[in-house]
Amino acid sequence: MNYILLNIIINSILVGVILMTQFINYPLFKSIKSDFTNYHKKYTERMGYVVAPLMVIELILVTYIILHHKENLFVIFIFLLTIIIWASTFFIQVPIHNTLSKKKEKNKIIKLNTSNYIRTICWILKLIISIHF
Repeated sequence: MNYILLNIIINSILVGVILMTQFINYPLFKSIKSDFTNYHKKYTERMGYVVAPLMVIELILVTYIILHHKENLFVIFIFLLTIIIWASTFFIQVPIHNTLSKKKEKNKIIKLNTSNYIRTICWILKLIISIHF
């Protein structure tokens, strides 16, 4: 299979996941009344099984693409968007999830949902650019 097509497929799946996360999962965190920390731990563990392999594949594909098409401006944008997504994940979302795994804090849930727009927008832009590349 063509690596650019595979990148578009993986990116499309991740856009679907991030849209569900952004508009369904994270907003519903506020509605969980009892045993939030247990729910949250199970949620992050299960999401990790889905998202982590896809993100690793995405990073490998984007690295391959940038190494073979580094003169292409679209590829540079795709690479930068991927770096922003990874940075946002590990420096913003993961620390918030770590806090929420210990205690439900409404302000952290709001911050999680708000800051997640970084990844949502970047993945959508990355998909649009990848399709046009």
